[in-house]
Amino acid sequence: MRIRGKVMLAVGAMTASMFATSAAAAPSFAVANTAASTAVSAAPQQALDVIRGKTRCFSYSYGDDGTTSVTVYFHNRCKHSRGIKIRVAQAKDACIWVRGGDFDKKKFKGARPTVQSITEVSHCG
Repeated sequence: MRIRGKVMLAVGAMTASMFATSAAAAPSFAVANTAASTAVSAAPQQALDVIRGKTRCFSYSYGDDGTTSVTVYFHNRCKHSRGIKIRVAQAKDACIWVRGGDFDKKKFKGARPTVQSITEVSHCG
């Protein structure tokens, strides 16, 4: 508790000094900075839909709105090796053998690739 209190006190002192420094320098460029931030925030930003799931040994996730590629991230939560089979529309399917406790990713390229299914298998081949 003591160290945490000292760290919080040090962080508070640093932020207070940064605010004091930035408040003194703000009037010289405040107008230009406001215009630049308005231009940047006016651009539309798309939210990436992340799909997450689990099988018996694997947890996985991937983004849903890929236009030229989709990357599937996976983690083998079991102690033994297992295979994960990923079926993707508009791209070649993959079967990846993953050791126990390991994690990796696989990128699929193609025209509008979409993940159709992710299954756990006992062997690849």
